[in-house]
Amino acid sequence: MKRRKFIQNTSTALIGSYSLVTYSEALHKYTYENMPIDNEKSIKPFNAKFIWHNDEDKKRNIYADFRKSFKLNTIPKQNIFNIFADTSYQLFVNGNFISQGPIRFYPQYPVYDKYDLTKYLQTGENVIAVKVNYFGMKTYKSVLNQAGMICWGAVGNINLESNDKNWKVISAGEHGRYVQKYSFALNAAELYEQSKEQKGWKNINFDDSNWANATILKNQNTWGNFTERPIPFMSGANIELDTEVRMLPLLKTLNMYSFSVPIPLLFEDNSPYSRKTYIPFKTYVYSEKKQDIVVTTFWGEFWLNGEVLKTSKDFFREGQKLTQKWKLNEGWNYLFGKIGPYSDVLNHYFGIPIESNVYFSADKNKASGNIFQVGTLLHKNEFETKMLTRSLPFAENDALSDAGGWKWVTSNDKAQSPTIECGWEIFGQEFETETFTKIQNKKYTLSEYPEGFYLLIDLEYMHLAYPYISLTGVKDTVIDICYSEKLLGDKTRLQIQFNNPAGDRILCSEDTITWMPSHPRGIRYIGITVRQPKSDININFIKFISANYPVVKTGTFNSSDTLLNNIWAACERSQSANMEDTYVDCSGRERGNYLRDTVIQYHNTLAFYGVHDLFKRCLELYAQSPEESTGKFRAVVPNSGDYTISDFCLNGVEGFKAYYDHTGDIDFIKKHWSVIKNNLKWFCNLSDEREDKLLDAEWDTHKGINAHYGGFHGDLGVPRNYMSINGIHTAFTITYIIALQCAEGLAKALGNSADVLEYRQRIDFLSKSVNDKMWNPTLGIYADNITKDTHSIQANMFAIRAGIADKQKLDSIRDYFTKNFTSIFINGYNPDDGVYSSPPYLFYVLDGLYKAGLENIAEKIIKDGWGWCLMMGMKTTPEYFELFNSLCHAWSAHPGYYLSKYVLGVQFPKAPDLKYVEINVKTQNVQQAEGAFPHPQGGIIKVKWHMQGGKRVFDYVIVPQGVEYKIIT
Repeated sequence: MKRRKFIQNTSTALIGSYSLVTYSEALHKYTYENMPIDNEKSIKPFNAKFIWHNDEDKKRNIYADFRKSFKLNTIPKQNIFNIFADTSYQLFVNGNFISQGPIRFYPQYPVYDKYDLTKYLQTGENVIAVKVNYFGMKTYKSVLNQAGMICWGAVGNINLESNDKNWKVISAGEHGRYVQKYSFALNAAELYEQSKEQKGWKNINFDDSNWANATILKNQNTWGNFTERPIPFMSGANIELDTEVRMLPLLKTLNMYSFSVPIPLLFEDNSPYSRKTYIPFKTYVYSEKKQDIVVTTFWGEFWLNGEVLKTSKDFFREGQKLTQKWKLNEGWNYLFGKIGPYSDVLNHYFGIPIESNVYFSADKNKASGNIFQVGTLLHKNEFETKMLTRSLPFAENDALSDAGGWKWVTSNDKAQSPTIECGWEIFGQEFETETFTKIQNKKYTLSEYPEGFYLLIDLEYMHLAYPYISLTGVKDTVIDICYSEKLLGDKTRLQIQFNNPAGDRILCSEDTITWMPSHPRGIRYIGITVRQPKSDININFIKFISANYPVVKTGTFNSSDTLLNNIWAACERSQSANMEDTYVDCSGRERGNYLRDTVIQYHNTLAFYGVHDLFKRCLELYAQSPEESTGKFRAVVPNSGDYTISDFCLNGVEGFKAYYDHTGDIDFIKKHWSVIKNNLKWFCNLSDEREDKLLDAEWDTHKGINAHYGGFHGDLGVPRNYMSINGIHTAFTITYIIALQCAEGLAKALGNSADVLEYRQRIDFLSKSVNDKMWNPTLGIYADNITKDTHSIQANMFAIRAGIADKQKLDSIRDYFTKNFTSIFINGYNPDDGVYSSPPYLFYVLDGLYKAGLENIAEKIIKDGWGWCLMMGMKTTPEYFELFNSLCHAWSAHPGYYLSKYVLGVQFPKAPDLKYVEINVKTQNVQQAEGAFPHPQGGIIKVKWHMQGGKRVFDYVIVPQGVEYKIIT
């Protein structure tokens, strides 16, 4: 997980019974002074207006439903519909789901979607329906702005422009506003109340006469001019499964007592909460006798009758679950607790064994229904002056009169956390296991499943998808749908982490429910729980609609080494799972378009699919992203605040160069050249603070330039006693040198001689400084910093990547690591004791190893590291060499690229020589390989070779027409 920083702000409003933080105009305002404006293809619809159900809305997690009805005697030939919404929409025509949009954007640069509706229309009545969700919260996919939808186009002569006459609208109250965020990086999960939805509103025969005409927003200028979507729509294909589904009956073993506190600005750039903030609560627990019970709970510190309660489980690995032993006195027992705000909607539960006959009452009156008293949420300064001085636990008679007082929580105000409740589930004996195809139209009888049932479905590996379900017999039931990529030890429960509560809840009021969430979900495993059934329940269908970027696998790889083949396949699966409307780091926890991840994933894509438009769109967003005071690319886009990571910014310059190298698209580079230069200028200024021009990695204490959040991260996955990131730093400086080399190459392509001269002078000076001050002549390798604390493979491979090591140094580095680098794992066989380099940083290390002629080490790293992943049962590549974080992270999928490049042997010279290909195999152990590598200009390069008599024989090399190749021996 990337590190985050919170900044403080204040502004309050009262919502319900809690004091909440609302958004001020200052928080919504976004500055674009450093962003280039592309007027070549931008448009502003002349008559269409931004509309909503009121004239301004900036609230958290709000929805609106729009309808446009019309009648057709015949189907017109031209039926174009253009649409944009802030923040997202789902489009339906005649009740059928068409697609989602828009792609992620900065408000200054909105991107509209264009649809040809012809195949969805029919003679007679028709309706276009749009559901819009404005996030209204900090995410790694959006920037705070305001809610709105705009559309234009025509079906024949029927005008589809959005205004206060053409479209009907209603506030969509079926979606709970204060629902826990899906993760710190994503928008809210869903609490869907069927009774509050206008039944059938997407369909033709729905009567919308009581819906209001849309309201034209009073501020039409919060968005800039539009450009058309430059990438394809999501796949939309049904995911075909033939896996087994486990079906388990629920058992009622716990009585749940819970409360919920919204904290909606917890993850904002200007979060107003102290890191010491907590929510106090109190209640009384009645026991008819003196007894010891085991209570299930989650997160926080608790006191029972003044004694600290000790917890016994690791909730990070066991799911959202802790257990405590309570020693209860006969009669009333005083329970006090404090809970830190781990989430923007804090859901807290206690699970009490039914057989204990224990109940909660905050006023010692079971009939009143008052379950808890919960303290007021206070802002930083108020909290620190009024709460931190109180001794713990609070006295029973402490009225908190100086700190907002207590709020009553009744039995009707229970928390709504599907992930916590599913994690605490107890199952009866497994009744049956069935294939996925056979659970369609399957009946579950009340006699067999009186408390409800649980379905566990394995999608085999991670997918970004819409779950689409339909069930009958569900009136007054609760359906929880939870998602994960890991299972707990018993292999029935999902492992769901507190910072990624990936679950939706459906409160059914009709006999039949047909539901799909408003946003795709990252799914490896999905658990569907049906609670409190009143009758037999029939599963009409369960489907999964792919929301991944549509690609065709044109690259292939097969060799005499089965392990390498399996690693390549896992890398390709990982890459396809992490392509949305941008590259995303992981489909589950974050779905963030991180800069380093994006550059790595582009190279993966070159080997697997040969497409460029998704990377181009990512680079466009980064060119629109610079942090205002520094000009540095933000680390993840679209985003606001000061979230920059310095080495990621430098990696971004490499990304622009890689895009040019494989496409020759000099116009794109020209368009963004000033932004690329400004991003690099920050590092040039930092470099100029020292006579030797070397870069200081200790950005937290840097006194010269304000480095903001995110200095040099280095290789976050390794022990600091192996790779130090302190002080004047080798890898940081060489990352800068490589960025300068890339900028020099782009400047040459642009014909900017002054820039070429400046960058070349810097490169030469820095190269000498690194060699003078970072080389350790005793060891014969480069040190990590100027004090020579550590000597990592990273520092040395970066020097080789940059080409700054002369032949003597290169030979010395080869000799040292050939003798001393025996495994990627410190203990030689698994990551339990640490690793010498983590998967993302190995993208750069492997590049250096192959360039140094150390392909044996490179191949061993791939086989040891990614072989361990496969041995642990992974089908995709993890974030790091461990099981705790994301198990499908595409920045770790680069071995597929290197296997295609060096074992298959397909290598491209840089633009403008794209019609020339080198076949240069670098492996000493593989005896045969064949496969395909997409040519960046179109077509496929096919290669097959085998070893015979100690020599490599090429069975064939096939290249597209007009492409020349040379076999390097």
